[in-house]
Amino acid sequence: MDRLTFEALRDLPGKVVRGDLRLSRRQALAPLLTAEGIRIENTAGVELIMNIQFNPAVGSKTVNVHVPGVGPICRLDVDGPVHRPAGRTHKHSLQTAQCPDSNLPAGVIDRPDLAGQSLLQVFAAFCQMANIHHDGHFEAP
Repeated sequence: MDRLTFEALRDLPGKVVRGDLRLSRRQALAPLLTAEGIRIENTAGVELIMNIQFNPAVGSKTVNVHVPGVGPICRLDVDGPVHRPAGRTHKHSLQTAQCPDSNLPAGVIDRPDLAGQSLLQVFAAFCQMANIHHDGHFEAP
């Protein structure tokens, strides 16, 4: 996937996440709470999968979207580890076709405006940025 394809997919209207979302704890990852394998319906016919992570011990939140067979194409990290040159709250997105192979290292954008927001607010902000409508209830931990 190249940058133009990513931007077209990001800007595509009508993307939908259907169903209620609830994070759960996986024993091996305690205290991390996750919701994985969330399908994002879209008219482009591209398989998009969202994962959400929340670490209540440190307050970090991550929303990640990947394409099976390609890898991650965008990620929002809020109140997590510093990612130089950006701070603890930043947005990753695909810049080149090689970015998914390296976990989206290039073009990281600082997003201090989202720092300290709740998981529900972070999810809503991500969905707004990516033109995703959530048709369901988000059960915040």
